[in-house]
Amino acid sequence: MRDHEGIAPERTSGVLVVEVSGELDIDTVGQWTKVIEDTICELPGPHLLVLDLGQLEFLSVRGIRGLLRAFELCWERGISGCLIATPGSAVERVIRLAGLTGRVPLFPHRLAAIAAYQPTEMRWLPS
Repeated sequence: MRDHEGIAPERTSGVLVVEVSGELDIDTVGQWTKVIEDTICELPGPHLLVLDLGQLEFLSVRGIRGLLRAFELCWERGISGCLIATPGSAVERVIRLAGLTGRVPLFPHRLAAIAAYQPTEMRWLPS
């Protein structure tokens, strides 16, 4: 269920996934940033913010600034963050050209993103 047009936040065990679809441009970046800020600030904080841009059709320079601002808010609160973009898509190319991958990890899908932040040690309990 989407909170606002094109934006769907979802929490699962310390991971906040926000799926953004449609366009992230000058007309939508304010609304989108507000949803991120509100979602980060409510309830017990997540330890990881995953911004899923897999359904995003267009990403502008203003949208890139909004992404960076969202991650800055997370870092101020001690929350890690990463992006998801479809490999080879226009959105992925914009993210790479803007140099955002130098500051925020980029993954091809949610499972890869969440797995990258899981502890490397696994403890097996005897049955």
